[in-house]
Amino acid sequence: MFGRRPDGKKVKGLDGLTKMMPLFMKSREGSVNYLTISVPAAKFDEFIAAKRAEGVTYAYRDIAIAILVRAFKMFPKCNRFIIGGRIYQRNHIDVSMALQKNLRAGDDETIAKLRFSGNETITDVKKKNDEIILKTISETNKTDTISDGLGKLPLFVMKIAVGFLRLFDRLGMLTDKLLFNASPFHCSIFFSDLKSIRLDKIYHHLYNFGNCGFFAAMGREKWLPVADQITHEVKAEKIIEVGISTDERFTDGLYYSNFVRAINKIISDLSCLERPPLDDEIRHIKTVKQIKIEKKVKKKEIKAIKKELKKESRAKTKAA
Repeated sequence: MFGRRPDGKKVKGLDGLTKMMPLFMKSREGSVNYLTISVPAAKFDEFIAAKRAEGVTYAYRDIAIAILVRAFKMFPKCNRFIIGGRIYQRNHIDVSMALQKNLRAGDDETIAKLRFSGNETITDVKKKNDEIILKTISETNKTDTISDGLGKLPLFVMKIAVGFLRLFDRLGMLTDKLLFNASPFHCSIFFSDLKSIRLDKIYHHLYNFGNCGFFAAMGREKWLPVADQITHEVKAEKIIEVGISTDERFTDGLYYSNFVRAINKIISDLSCLERPPLDDEIRHIKTVKQIKIEKKVKKKEIKAIKKELKKESRAKTKAA
């Protein structure tokens, strides 16, 4: 309670404007930005073919999730959320994912949730992905059990129950176990593999319930005209488009643009996912103590420069 939560820590040392952003824009729905990431399908296909020759089969979904997890690790300010007008740094990288239990039978959709530290390789991501998909398809998960239970209640009772959930969430009274197992809306990113149901990418809205600040929807491959950046020659290439929706209130536009550049850099060399992230690849967040020390050092440096300038000025005056 009072700013403490089981899934994240309140961010300290923010500048005034960033602190006020959740007050200016109170809902995620009203704070969303949209962008498209275009992926040359050949990059994924080459990696998948090379690994298949080694006896390992990867799906596009495995690669996409591994890229996103790595990017969140490299740019931790993107792994934040807003509750009750406060900005929090998330403790883990949680990925929610919509799954269809049986496409042919037309079974209802269910939700799988994966938790990462960010130090995982693509092998680790695939293992977790395969395990959770098998478990979700073969068993009834807690999210379905709780939602089905609430769905049986009369509408006015449901409204009261959801109202209490929102209140307890705002006060930080829900446990991390409950948030992880029961709510798909408390996560770093919600990922949707629309390619698996043969749909193009979309720009999905962000949910005002929960604290998910990113939504990524990966569409099916399609042939598009692409211009070579050097020769300007236009040719047809097979492209996968990913629609990204993001809450803009966590950090500044430059940080977000660097986050997207990092994703594109990883795509250009997928072999980097076969090792954990290097320390110099991670934009470590400075603590409040470090920020204060840096400010003191800067003040001392400015004072020293001013003294030197005054001395020079006096010396020139005397010489004249």
